[in-house]
Amino acid sequence: MLSNMSDQEIIISGVHVDLTESLKAIVSEKVRKLFHHDREIIRVRVTLEMSKNKGHQDEFVAHGHVEIGGPNIEAQAATEDLYKSIDAMIGKLDRQLLDAHRTKEHKRKH
Repeated sequence: MLSNMSDQEIIISGVHVDLTESLKAIVSEKVRKLFHHDREIIRVRVTLEMSKNKGHQDEFVAHGHVEIGGPNIEAQAATEDLYKSIDAMIGKLDRQLLDAHRTKEHKRKH
Protein backbone atom coordinates (compact mmCIF):
# COMPACT_ATOMS: atom_id res chain seq x y z
CA MET A 1 0.00 0.00 0.00
CA LEU A 2 1.32 3.42 -0.91
CA SER A 3 0.04 6.44 0.91
CA ASN A 4 1.23 9.85 -0.20
CA MET A 5 1.64 12.81 2.09
CA SER A 6 3.01 15.29 -0.42
CA ASP A 7 6.39 13.74 -1.30
CA GLN A 8 6.45 11.29 1.61
CA GLU A 9 5.55 7.64 1.18
CA ILE A 10 4.34 4.98 3.56
CA ILE A 11 4.79 1.43 2.30
CA ILE A 12 3.07 -1.34 4.25
CA SER A 13 3.59 -5.02 3.52
CA GLY A 14 2.69 -8.25 5.27
CA VAL A 15 4.32 -11.65 5.51
CA HIS A 16 1.85 -14.34 6.62
CA VAL A 17 -0.43 -11.50 7.79
CA ASP A 18 -3.67 -10.43 6.13
CA LEU A 19 -3.45 -6.68 5.58
CA THR A 20 -6.99 -5.47 6.11
CA GLU A 21 -7.96 -1.89 5.34
CA SER A 22 -8.40 -1.16 9.04
CA LEU A 23 -4.91 -2.53 9.83
CA LYS A 24 -3.41 -0.42 7.04
CA ALA A 25 -5.24 2.65 8.36
CA ILE A 26 -3.96 2.07 11.91
CA VAL A 27 -0.37 1.64 10.74
CA SER A 28 -0.60 4.71 8.48
CA GLU A 29 -2.03 6.81 11.31
CA LYS A 30 0.78 5.81 13.66
CA VAL A 31 3.49 6.30 11.03
CA ARG A 32 2.20 9.79 10.16
CA LYS A 33 3.14 10.89 13.69
CA LEU A 34 6.78 10.27 12.75
CA PHE A 35 6.54 12.84 9.94
CA HIS A 36 5.83 15.57 12.53
CA HIS A 37 9.28 15.09 14.08
CA ASP A 38 11.35 15.27 10.93
CA ARG A 39 10.29 16.80 7.64
CA GLU A 40 13.27 15.22 5.90
CA ILE A 41 11.70 11.75 5.98
CA ILE A 42 11.55 10.45 2.43
CA ARG A 43 9.88 7.09 2.89
CA VAL A 44 8.75 4.76 5.68
CA ARG A 45 8.52 1.02 5.07
CA VAL A 46 6.61 -1.16 7.53
CA THR A 47 6.62 -4.94 7.28
CA LEU A 48 4.31 -6.97 9.51
CA GLU A 49 5.18 -10.61 9.92
CA MET A 50 3.83 -13.58 11.82
CA SER A 51 6.50 -16.07 12.75
CA LYS A 52 5.43 -19.54 13.80
CA ASN A 53 7.49 -21.03 16.59
CA LYS A 54 7.42 -24.76 17.13
CA GLY A 55 5.84 -25.51 20.48
CA HIS A 56 5.57 -21.83 21.36
CA GLN A 57 2.99 -19.15 20.85
CA ASP A 58 3.02 -17.41 17.48
CA GLU A 59 4.90 -14.13 17.46
CA PHE A 60 4.11 -10.98 15.51
CA VAL A 61 7.08 -8.96 14.32
CA ALA A 62 6.84 -5.36 13.12
CA HIS A 63 9.82 -4.05 11.11
CA GLY A 64 10.18 -0.35 10.42
CA HIS A 65 12.62 1.34 8.04
CA VAL A 66 12.77 5.13 7.77
CA GLU A 67 14.63 6.68 4.86
CA ILE A 68 15.87 10.17 5.66
CA GLY A 69 18.54 12.52 4.37
CA GLY A 70 21.37 10.77 6.16
CA PRO A 71 21.72 7.37 7.78
CA ASN A 72 18.48 5.40 7.59
CA ILE A 73 16.76 4.39 10.81
CA GLU A 74 15.51 0.87 11.47
CA ALA A 75 13.64 -0.75 14.33
CA GLN A 76 11.72 -3.92 15.02
CA ALA A 77 9.57 -5.27 17.80
CA ALA A 78 8.18 -8.76 18.42
CA THR A 79 5.32 -9.64 20.77
CA GLU A 80 2.42 -12.04 20.94
CA ASP A 81 0.04 -9.26 19.81
CA LEU A 82 0.31 -7.54 16.42
CA TYR A 83 -0.89 -4.16 17.69
CA LYS A 84 1.58 -4.19 20.60
CA SER A 85 4.37 -4.96 18.13
CA ILE A 86 3.33 -2.03 15.94
CA ASP A 87 3.19 0.34 18.92
CA ALA A 88 6.59 -0.79 20.22
CA MET A 89 8.22 -0.47 16.79
CA ILE A 90 6.76 3.03 16.25
CA GLY A 91 7.98 4.02 19.72
CA LYS A 92 11.50 2.87 18.89
CA LEU A 93 11.52 4.72 15.57
CA ASP A 94 10.13 7.81 17.28
CA ARG A 95 12.93 7.85 19.88
CA GLN A 96 15.60 7.27 17.22
CA LEU A 97 14.23 10.11 15.08
CA LEU A 98 14.19 12.47 18.06
CA ASP A 99 17.78 11.52 18.93
CA ALA A 100 18.88 12.05 15.33
CA HIS A 101 17.12 15.43 15.23
CA ARG A 102 18.71 16.53 18.54
CA THR A 103 22.14 15.45 17.32
CA LYS A 104 21.68 17.40 14.10
CA GLU A 105 20.56 20.51 16.03
CA HIS A 106 23.48 20.19 18.45
CA LYS A 107 25.98 19.95 15.59
CA ARG A 108 24.39 22.94 13.89
CA LYS A 109 24.75 25.11 17.01
CA HIS A 110 28.38 24.20 17.71
